[in-house]
Parts: sequence; C-alpha cells; structure tokens
Amino acid sequence: MSNWKDNITTMVLVKQELMKQDLEHIWPHNFPEVGANEEQILVVEKELGYNFDPMFRDFLKYANGWKGFYQTVNLFGTEQLKKSTVMDYAKTLLNAIDEDVLKESGFSTDELLPIAATESDKDLFVLCLPNSSTPGAIIWFAGEEIDRFKNFNEYFLAMIDYNREEILALKD
Repeated sequence: MSNWKDNITTMVLVKQELMKQDLEHIWPHNFPEVGANEEQILVVEKELGYNFDPMFRDFLKYANGWKGFYQTVNLFGTEQLKKSTVMDYAKTLLNAIDEDVLKESGFSTDELLPIAATESDKDLFVLCLPNSSTPGAIIWFAGEEIDRFKNFNEYFLAMIDYNREEILALKD
C-alpha cells in the first residue's frame, strides 16, 4: 500500500506553492477533506454493489475528497461517489465519451466509476471496476483518452507532477 500521509503532505506542499504562484487566482486552492471512516466507505460500497479497489479505499480513509485537486478537477469523496448531483454530472460526462474512444480504450461505461471531474471542461477520471480487465487502474478522459495509470497511487503521484508543471507554467 501507499504511504498516504507522505503523499498527501507532498501534494499539500505543491498546492501551497501553486497558490503562491497563482497571482490571478486561476485555480481553486483547497486542502483535502478529512478522511472517511469505515462506515462511510461501507455505505457507498453497499449502494454501488461492489467494494472499492483496496488502494482507492485506503486513500479515502486519509482524504475523503479534494476540491481543486488538479486545476478545477475535484477528486470525489464518499458523498460524491454515491448517488449525488456531482455523480450524475460525472456520469453524463462518461456517457458523452464517443463510442469509438471507449472501444479503443478497451472498456464499456459499466466497467468504469467516475472518481474525479471538472464542471468547467470535459476532464473525467475513472476507476476501472472489479468487472473490468484492469481493476484499480485509473483512466483520464477529455474527449479522448489522455492518460492511463496502473493504480490509484500512480495516478496520485502523477497528479502531484501535473500540479508541479502548473507551478512552472505560472512562473513563466
């Protein structure tokens, strides 16, 4: 498993530096939500009808969502993962992905759970479900497949790097 305390601390430090560089307040800057307890996670898993990937599940215990996780993308917590207006919107984004893009990615919508999205663009991050060929993988769609991550930890670390790139872009 991942060392979520260290990884979250690193992301917070990167986000703080990003906030310092973001003089025009382009992006939202928030800290992660307080971790979910076991009961909150179990309620969502029961509602969805399957258990979360162990890595993502473990992360939720340390951070139950994060607004502005990357640019305007919000990483969902247990409240957004269950039936909610945010999830309805994310599923609308998922269902709007062109069939050919999904086919090329090797997945159908019933094998994917939105875990992060933005309302200001079409960026959508999905978790591959237990019924998929690569359970636990994360895929980034924005009209097309942008990136794919082996697991939630790899995705989280990549998002730290993407936020670092934002710092460099703002410095220029």
